[in-house]
Amino acid sequence: MRGAVVAALVSGLAACGGGGTGGQSGGKELTFWMYQDRTPQAGQVMEKVREDFEKANPGVTVKLVKIPKDDYNTKLGSAVASKSAPDAGILDQPLVSKYALDGTIKEVPAGLIQEADYYKGALDTNRAGGKLYGLPQDQTTVALFYNKKLVPNPPKTWDELKQVAAQVHAADANVAGMNVPKGDGYGAWMFPGIVHGAGGEMVDDAGKKVLFDQPPAVEALQLWVDLQKSSPRKITDSDKPFENGLAAMTISGPWDVPTIREQFPDLDFGVAPLPYKTEPAGNIGGEDSVVFSTSKNPDLAWKWLAFLSDAANNGAVADAFGGFPVHLKAQVVAGGPEQAAFLEQLKVAHARPAVPQWIQVNDEIIAPAIESALTGKATAQQALSDAAAKTRSLLGWNG
Repeated sequence: MRGAVVAALVSGLAACGGGGTGGQSGGKELTFWMYQDRTPQAGQVMEKVREDFEKANPGVTVKLVKIPKDDYNTKLGSAVASKSAPDAGILDQPLVSKYALDGTIKEVPAGLIQEADYYKGALDTNRAGGKLYGLPQDQTTVALFYNKKLVPNPPKTWDELKQVAAQVHAADANVAGMNVPKGDGYGAWMFPGIVHGAGGEMVDDAGKKVLFDQPPAVEALQLWVDLQKSSPRKITDSDKPFENGLAAMTISGPWDVPTIREQFPDLDFGVAPLPYKTEPAGNIGGEDSVVFSTSKNPDLAWKWLAFLSDAANNGAVADAFGGFPVHLKAQVVAGGPEQAAFLEQLKVAHARPAVPQWIQVNDEIIAPAIESALTGKATAQQALSDAAAKTRSLLGWNG
């Protein structure tokens, strides 16, 4: 597979060659911004991929600029404002639509990839206005963690989830059935996956309609409200309630698996797909890669991004970035038995709305609405209706 991709890259570069020797790729330096390596091993992976690309494209030098993740968006924003952005770089999923609609990044060239080769949810994180503006590089999601001693068989549906949680709490009033997500940015990020599990959508960005005040979303929030009857906050507000055996279930991501294994070796837990009402669904996180409008080598930059996300390289690249592959044929780096649940979730993951202000909507509007319902200050319907009205006002939408 890799040979075919490399051949295609070389062929494509040759076809793009202008006057002068060596074609367009000859003597070109490509600058790629990315997050600082998570581990020394991650750095070795990226160095190997860089070397392989340069060998496949004689005369090309790829310069990897690694920036601490906490500083990345600020530095990138400054570079974009001063028109000194790199040729290409990593971009957090929610920022793609903003940069796309600002004209900061380029549209993916037709024919660069076969879209069917990628997880739909991951690819969709690069769409804005119906067009594709980047390539996914790694992805992640959340799933249901369960204490095997308290929950021998993980629930598959909402009804089963409520039933199991109630049974656990009835058996021991000091143990919560579930560590219900809170009304914060993290909980709001997870919430759409529950809404999609009821067959709903958060918004219709093409039609400019807010939909999270409709029945599927209201039912999803009501699920969390109902779960609190068997999962009181006085228990789940304690430190690490799931890890300490005070909550039978919780929702989290693969990043927590090694931490729990190391710090709580006696906890016998499993990971299963999220329970759903009408259809399996979940949320998504991770990194995309884009080519900036000011790039001097856009064709070469796209070929580099395609190289990172192809079947041969993406397994290692995604692991280096801290997530799962986005290419359906990429090999997943070996992990524990828990990864099967996350991979199932990624098959049904939904991208966040392609709305430039979505981070603000998530953190400042939806999160407080969730908390309002969970603390009994408003019904689920009231909380989401109010949040939807605020969102329509912010976005200037009528629907």
